[in-house]
Parts: sequence; C-alpha cells; structure tokens
Amino acid sequence: MTMMRATGTAAMSASDVVYVEGWIPAVLIFAFVFAYVAYTDGGWNIAAGVAVLVVSGLFAFLMWRSLTDYPLTYKDGDRPTLNVDGTGLYQVWDLAPGASVSTVLEADGGSDAEKLAGTVRLGHGCEAARVRWRIGAGDPADESSAGISRADAPLASGTFGEGERRGLGEVPLLPEPPTAVLLTAVRLDDATCDTTLTWENPGFEGPGHGAFRFVFPVPSE
Repeated sequence: MTMMRATGTAAMSASDVVYVEGWIPAVLIFAFVFAYVAYTDGGWNIAAGVAVLVVSGLFAFLMWRSLTDYPLTYKDGDRPTLNVDGTGLYQVWDLAPGASVSTVLEADGGSDAEKLAGTVRLGHGCEAARVRWRIGAGDPADESSAGISRADAPLASGTFGEGERRGLGEVPLLPEPPTAVLLTAVRLDDATCDTTLTWENPGFEGPGHGAFRFVFPVPSE
C-alpha cells in the first residue's frame, strides 16, 4: 500500500499528481475529507460530510476502473506534460515544426500484464501535420548494458494526421511484459504550426483491475 507521486503539469492549476494506492491510504483520505467538510463553524454537519464523502468515493471508484492496471510513468528522455481530466490521465508531447521526441516510461509492476493500454492520438489545430510514432519494449539504456536490443520489434507504431487516434488495448506484450517502454515520435511534414501527441491512460493491462488506486492533482505552491 503505497502513495506515489508523479511530477508534471496537471489540469485544474496543479503541478503534481498523487497516486493513492491501497485501501488503507484511501480510507484515511476519505476520513479526512469527511471531517474537513462535516466540521464547520465549531459544529458538525453530518449530512454535508456524507454527501461529499459519497461523491468522492464514487469518483475514486470510477477512476480506479478507468485507470490501467499498471500505469506507465516518466523515467527518462523528453518529459511529456502530465494532465488530469475527469477520470483520465494524459501524457502529452508538444511537437513543434520539425520536432522529434524520445521518452522512456517505466511500469509500476506488471509481471502478469498481458496488453498495452490506453489510446494514442494526434491533436487538432494543425491540419497538415503528419507524425510517425512508435512504442517499443524496454529501456535502450538497460538493453545496451545487457547486450540485447528490441529495436526491430515495436509493440505498436503508426503515422497520424490531424485528429487520428489508435486504441492500444489489443496490443499484446510478447514474449513477456517489459519493465519500461520507449515512445518516439517525429514530425514528417513541413507545416509551420504546432501539434501534440497524447497517450491517454498509458500503461499495461492484466487480469482484473489491478490494485485499488486513484489520483488527484496537488495545487501549485
């Protein structure tokens, strides 16, 4: 039962995203929320506390169901922007004209993971944009030190135009789940407008829904 913190730029004017994992930390947080709302002006408003507790619990449950079993978080390379929107997490790479990015994302466990998770999509606002992307298994730095390479066997790849997307839920993790993945993307067009590549709820899927977890943004200081 752990609480993990992933730095990034989140929605709702936040700078960090906190992963709450396990039922005990969740219960403690919900108890604090209840007490904070219910105890006002020197007295208790039990109805208000219960109402907020129910809404918070429902939100956490829906987020747990929507999050991947084993989330992928930033490890090395070009750092994406981390956004929270509703019950979804979004890793977003800005792609200026002629730009390319290379990012290693590491898995939170996943020895029983079976497939990739989430959706990759190219943003709107740059009609002429063409982006080639690729998700490969493993961290190139670790593979180099071990004398192995998976460069010729991407898990998923493609070329997107404006607004195109691909779900990754049917991409198998063969021959075994990696401890990290490498995402690369490059602009192929000559357009002068900016675009973005987004991976919604990046991670691995296994049997069930994984450990109980949810996330919430932490306001900037």
